[in-house]
Amino acid sequence: MGENPRQAEPKIFFTNSMSVISFSLVISLTGKNNFAEVLRELLHSFPNLAMTTDLSNSTALHTAASQGHIDVVNLLLESDSNLAKIARNNGKTVLHSAARMGHLEVVNALLNKDPSTGFRTDRKGQTALHMAVKGQNEEILLELVKPDPAVLHLEDNKGNTALHIATKKGRTQVILYSFSIYSV
Repeated sequence: MGENPRQAEPKIFFTNSMSVISFSLVISLTGKNNFAEVLRELLHSFPNLAMTTDLSNSTALHTAASQGHIDVVNLLLESDSNLAKIARNNGKTVLHSAARMGHLEVVNALLNKDPSTGFRTDRKGQTALHMAVKGQNEEILLELVKPDPAVLHLEDNKGNTALHIATKKGRTQVILYSFSIYSV
């Protein structure tokens, strides 16, 4: 049977030439409450571990952000804030993933580190705001627009703004919320 990726056990893979450490394995060995502590020790012993990527150029930060693990996100950003600038092969940043998945705390943490990341585009020319309107969390829209409302006017490779995408997806609440942002 196919596994629904949203129901799959969370996994973060740290890879280097000698080992693969699975997020789910560490959680099962330490319990969810101790994971950040274990990760802190791993990063202390292996500082470059946070910068390792998989074949799609994803880092542990990408996975933690897309799953909403704010403690892990904060710890990884603390170890190296440049992690937030690493884009996957498809051009999506950590902010794209967190915005699409509706993780407000993660979006705030990323924007606090570097507000300009809201203007980064993926290979389709979409920003994190384009991704956020596909989700259901209207608060994220406001957070993404706060640093610079000009992000509302950015068009993707097909000429769509985030509002165009929200309209196409039938996201009525997002559309109404977007109009309230425009009127501010």
